[in-house]
Amino acid sequence: MSPRRPTLSGYLRCYRPMELFKIGFVTVRLIDILDVSIVTFLFFRIYESLRGSLAMRVTSVVLGIFLLWKLVVLLEFRLLGSILDEFLGLGAIGVMIIFSPEIRKFLSAISTNSLLSRLKRQVAASTDTSDTYREVVEALKSLRATGSGALIALTGTDPLEEIQESGDSIDATISARLIYSIFQKESPLHDGAMILHQGRISAVRCILPISKVGNLDAELGLRHRSALGLSEVSDALVIVVSEERRELSLANRGNLTRNVDYGDIEEAISRHFQPRLS
Repeated sequence: MSPRRPTLSGYLRCYRPMELFKIGFVTVRLIDILDVSIVTFLFFRIYESLRGSLAMRVTSVVLGIFLLWKLVVLLEFRLLGSILDEFLGLGAIGVMIIFSPEIRKFLSAISTNSLLSRLKRQVAASTDTSDTYREVVEALKSLRATGSGALIALTGTDPLEEIQESGDSIDATISARLIYSIFQKESPLHDGAMILHQGRISAVRCILPISKVGNLDAELGLRHRSALGLSEVSDALVIVVSEERRELSLANRGNLTRNVDYGDIEEAISRHFQPRLS
């Protein structure tokens, strides 16, 4: 009779995770380190995708309630535990319904961060930052010198399809003269934001979401609030030219930086398109 082959269940029964060391009465195994590393990586990627957005704040609240629930279960608070059980069940459904756009954005970010997509962005980034977007800086110099207001959004991993659909699609080559002429008051396209996507002027006269932050400087107008609003819900880099004060501002990841110079803008654009291979 031939010897019996070992089965998968037999392997699993014989499997014992490698014990590395002990801290008091706690045994640390190799599988524990792998488990913590995976969870840490997932939380980091979620934070990077949602940082500065409303979804990030909601996620923080939900995570806090979840940790409270785990503590309640550990301490065996039965009444409070049952209340939190119901809240987490209904809350998860509510979050999925209310924040479906943010969830869709997060899933889209996962797909666009695949190895192939990142390699494509790496090739495109070298061209975008070296030549094409120098035209943006040249346009800003002319706009600032003449006191012409402007609002320009450079897309990141988010294509901003809904934002682009709110304006007029033009699909034009990025040039300083074209950008300058579009933002002149005599131009029918000067209102709203210009969207730069994949090295092209993809849309103009676009409507951006307004930031709900209440502690902004009172002198900031609609352009700055719109720039900050878009940066709160996407990873776009938004440039603002103030026609009254002739100052330049940058909005990114929910932060607004005022009175920047051309060097700051060039550095921000380069950093914005730097390939994220991590």
